[in-house]
Amino acid sequence: MPPTWTGEPAALERRLGAAPAEVAERVLARLRRYVEVETPSRDEARLGALAELLAADLEALGARVERQPAPALGVNLLAHVKGREDGLEPVVILAHLDTVHPVGTLARMPFRLDEGAVRGPGVYDMKGGVAVALEALAALRAAGSAPRRPLLMALTCDEEIGSHGSEALIADVAGRAAAVLVPEPCLEDGGVKTARKGVATYRLDVTGSAAHAGHEPQQGASAIHELAHQILALLPLADGERGTRVNVGTVQGGSASNVVAARAEALVDVRLQEPGEGGRVAAAMAALEPRDPGTSVRTVRQENRPPLVRTDAVVALYDQAREVARDLGVALTEGRSGGGSDGSLAAAAGAAVLDGLGPLGGGAHADSEHVVLADLPFRAALMAGLLDRL
Repeated sequence: MPPTWTGEPAALERRLGAAPAEVAERVLARLRRYVEVETPSRDEARLGALAELLAADLEALGARVERQPAPALGVNLLAHVKGREDGLEPVVILAHLDTVHPVGTLARMPFRLDEGAVRGPGVYDMKGGVAVALEALAALRAAGSAPRRPLLMALTCDEEIGSHGSEALIADVAGRAAAVLVPEPCLEDGGVKTARKGVATYRLDVTGSAAHAGHEPQQGASAIHELAHQILALLPLADGERGTRVNVGTVQGGSASNVVAARAEALVDVRLQEPGEGGRVAAAMAALEPRDPGTSVRTVRQENRPPLVRTDAVVALYDQAREVARDLGVALTEGRSGGGSDGSLAAAAGAAVLDGLGPLGGGAHADSEHVVLADLPFRAALMAGLLDRL
């Protein structure tokens, strides 16, 4: 008995117009082309190359593609696909092209099929989701059909580093969308994501003054000692009952063991479940004051993604996805993710967002990154079904 997330072969074939094995091979070929263009964040040339490859694929599927340069980052794409019914608000597919893997990862971690697992840098987060979304469009086009509503497909180049070069694009398309579909990886049980924690990242900079640690330490003011006090002051900002978590991820500073440290820095990760918690934490971080008057403290917020809240509109989207999945022979579950995505930015712009529509797999950001080959046809069929009926 195959796992339930593979779906019923006959139902998948009706939706996709081809046998699941044939669809899996098509997605596999598409995915290989995307993964073998390495696209670490901020690599403008390589991200531009993948954007051109995807633009050509989208244009071959009948889309009109806008290229929106993001200087020093890459290129954002916005593809327009005509719907069957005029005058309706569009549906948006929102995905990203950048990965966390540096150039050269492909040499030691090549794209390959390994006992049913498709492996390679970025295959899970999130080129697999991109390939599935394009296969869904291809299935509709092969059937002589199109999405019910006009479709906007936004492919951004900097999600992994905060989406600063694509935030305006996301807000624009989400603000006029009937729904936003995000093919980020699904939950571990194959379910979609109807809620996400928000993410705020802060850099805490402390400046002191250097001195010889043995000869005249009183002439200095240790930035490291001050940073230690600041860390102890900010950790109580966590609130387990509200789902707020605080983690000091990195600390660095000083120049030598016998020198009073003139500078120190910490990076702080904050996870937020309730929208109001972001403001509380931000105000508290901005209000941090030095304990040692010889030092100064500065807080810089580097990333700010609000939570994706499970609203009635999100639940309504999930209900439609569950019906599409049921027709394909799958009982589609839902749940919350602790990580953020561009879906959170789309939700903040007022859109109803359904996240986690990408393939089953694991190993995000790691050498074990993979997607499950047998799951690919179901994900393509689920996306095609949603575009057909929303």
